[in-house]
Amino acid sequence: MLKFPKLPQFVKCTLSSISSAFVDFAFFYLIQTLCVKLDFSQSISIVCATVVARIFSTIVNFIINKFWCFESKKSAQREAILFAILFIAKMAASASLVAAICSLAFVKLKTVTIKIMVDTVLFFISFLVQKFFIF
Repeated sequence: MLKFPKLPQFVKCTLSSISSAFVDFAFFYLIQTLCVKLDFSQSISIVCATVVARIFSTIVNFIINKFWCFESKKSAQREAILFAILFIAKMAASASLVAAICSLAFVKLKTVTIKIMVDTVLFFISFLVQKFFIF
């Protein structure tokens, strides 16, 4: 049997997030393309694609984190509920912080740069919340 080197938990979580991002982008592309072919408006296509993609990528992220990153044996139902709460809080924090920082007159960074910075900080916070409170 193949033996893989033991990776630190933080590295596993980083790889899990990257994998989930790929799932998110792939589903976003597929659903958005389908919506356009079905002649949905651009706004509706983007919203549908975002919601569906985020649901699938979050499920993938939860499964990878539970069984691989944190190797949790606890109740999946309890963890899924807490993970969903974290997901919603993280999404709200990201949107709020990016909007707030972008509205500051002295900030001259592009929105995407601010989002990367905010989401990076939120990733570290999310890792700690998952480690100590969820899994």
